[in-house]
Amino acid sequence: MVSKIPEFKKVSRILKIDLSNKRSLSVALASIFAGFNILAVSVLAVCAAWFEPFQWYAFLPVSIVMILWNGYFSISICKQIANDQAQSAKTQTLSRRYQNTTKYFESILQDTSDIIISLDKDSLILKFNNGAQEHFGYAQENILGKPFQMLLFNPEDRQTTYLSIDDENKSVSTEVPMKTSAGQKIIVNMTMSKMKDGGFVITGQDITEKKILERELQQKNELLNKLAITDTLTGLYNCRHFYNVIKSELSRLKRYPGRILSLVYIDVDKFKEYNDSEGHQKGDEVLKSLGDAINACIRKDVDAGFRYGGDEFVIIMPDTTMDQAKVGAERIQKQFGAFKYGQTSLSIGIAEADHEDDEKSFVRRADFAMYRSKKRGKNRITLSHEDLDEIQENANT
Repeated sequence: MVSKIPEFKKVSRILKIDLSNKRSLSVALASIFAGFNILAVSVLAVCAAWFEPFQWYAFLPVSIVMILWNGYFSISICKQIANDQAQSAKTQTLSRRYQNTTKYFESILQDTSDIIISLDKDSLILKFNNGAQEHFGYAQENILGKPFQMLLFNPEDRQTTYLSIDDENKSVSTEVPMKTSAGQKIIVNMTMSKMKDGGFVITGQDITEKKILERELQQKNELLNKLAITDTLTGLYNCRHFYNVIKSELSRLKRYPGRILSLVYIDVDKFKEYNDSEGHQKGDEVLKSLGDAINACIRKDVDAGFRYGGDEFVIIMPDTTMDQAKVGAERIQKQFGAFKYGQTSLSIGIAEADHEDDEKSFVRRADFAMYRSKKRGKNRITLSHEDLDEIQENANT
């Protein structure tokens, strides 16, 4: 009540008394009232001295005590005012620092290009920083209070993300496809953290461009890997890749004794004559057409065709007997014959692997079966068990 008196306010401004501080106010009041009391006693003493001039010295001790008390209370008032001023200055400094810190963190929150979103316990959006507005295309006033699920490209990702957060795992990091206000898909590397009040804070980075670059790089690497194992003329695998595959297939055959594996060895009859007479461009056309025929006649993702070298080709046929492989070889012969490249034809040998074979012995048996077809007049198919003694004799030599 005292602090509301206009006269007291004037005095407090002159003495710089902090009216909002109860302790400061009470000490100031006590000092002021004490001062008034001392002043009153001093007046009485002066009056007494005036009426009793010869006994003024009787009031000297009282006056000295009054002066000392007055000095003490004056010093108390000065100290209190000084303390109040120091405390006020300290409070103002701390307040400014707090405001500056608050503004600084608010500036970070708003100016960062990262996505920062806060949600309440019902997953409604409470805060949507400038980074989020830039990436998603929503103004903050249009998105606040909306469900977070509307930003997910796949709604089922909401359950997957939320279910990962529990008492042990307070946060989860994942890459989530999200959508902008225009419906465009973006990929966000998102971290969702659960708050004590049950809400969530989401921070994230738009990694769409990064993902595109990674996918392009992966495609280029796959293309380079494919080129490294592919014969550019025929589109079949090359000889180097053949030995990697045949070694792997023979190893699998030994691990699983019940499996079977056949190898078809193809050579173009009279290719050299045709190439010399018609030119290399026509010769390349013959080889490319044979590659197309092989690709058309083998089983996709099961068999594999290779250009072994020059005008020689091989086909690896897993889980295939020699008789079954012969059917496929006959289809290749028929399709290649339809091109009618002069007097060219195909001599073919077929071998079936046994558990003692390595890649060299296996290829050698198919190769000798193919040469047997050439000796028999070309344009035919020979299985490795036919005339076995003769083939084995040649192999030993």
